[in-house]
Amino acid sequence: MTASKTLIALGVMATFSSTAFAADYNVYGKAEVQIADTDKGLMRYTKAGTQIDAPFSRIGIKGDHKLSDSLKVVFKYEVQVKGFENDDTKSPFSSRNTYVGLAGNWGTLVVGRNDTRFKYSEGKVDQFNETQGDIAQILPGQDRLGDTLTYSSKTYNDLSFSFTYAPKDDASNEETGFAATAIYGDRALKAKPYYISLSHTDSLNNLVATRVVAAYKFDAFQLGAIVQDSENLDGSKSGTGYLVSASYKTGSWVPKIQLGKDSSKLRHAEEATQWTLGTDYILDKQTNLYALVTQLDLESDDDTSIAVGMKYKF
Repeated sequence: MTASKTLIALGVMATFSSTAFAADYNVYGKAEVQIADTDKGLMRYTKAGTQIDAPFSRIGIKGDHKLSDSLKVVFKYEVQVKGFENDDTKSPFSSRNTYVGLAGNWGTLVVGRNDTRFKYSEGKVDQFNETQGDIAQILPGQDRLGDTLTYSSKTYNDLSFSFTYAPKDDASNEETGFAATAIYGDRALKAKPYYISLSHTDSLNNLVATRVVAAYKFDAFQLGAIVQDSENLDGSKSGTGYLVSASYKTGSWVPKIQLGKDSSKLRHAEEATQWTLGTDYILDKQTNLYALVTQLDLESDDDTSIAVGMKYKF
């Protein structure tokens, strides 16, 4: 941990009891600024006209505390920071992943607000994550839910398993909800060049869906694909969606492209197709500039957004 991170972390933890200082923790976050010009404002995450925004900027603290050689407490408290924007002066924060739990040789079990394991299964396929081109623009199931229990196994021979459970009263409908995901390979595409996942969700946020994800990285190229079958809980809306993405790193530049389509009408009232083209310019491991253009095509209308921005992770 750098000296600056240590000072920040000590300030955040100052109100905790003295035993908390035995924990191994880290303060982290993302500061981002974006200038976007959007045609009609049909897209999620942006408005019509020219906007200065801080998309999904956040700050959090995460860590663990050793209880024994085989057991430790794990925790994360994270909020989205929206105070950058004039419209959010009175409500500058919103909830993100916030949980506490236990970890051991048997895996990790946490309780609180967390990405469902269905959302988690996307891996690094989404080349325009947390922008107007995010896969959540057209694919359902990208949910972060409170009052959930999440279990994640250890990885054995590149294979791991995880599970989200929400009691009936907290599943956003009248049924107990769950999501189960099996993963083969490396989700981050660092230790291994391949990633495959199979995920199913039932009754979480009124959705029943199955998703297959695959990604492969070789040299400077990265390719990814998602195929998903979705329907709402009462079966009145259903359909199939897919997404393909590709990127290529050349020096400091990372040009990338993504195309998605969904017929379920669960994210928009009509069948939706979206393509996004853009590039990152990497200044260092924590900082990059980016530019993108994305178009959303519905059956009766369409929308286009052009954006440039800077992202800094700490």
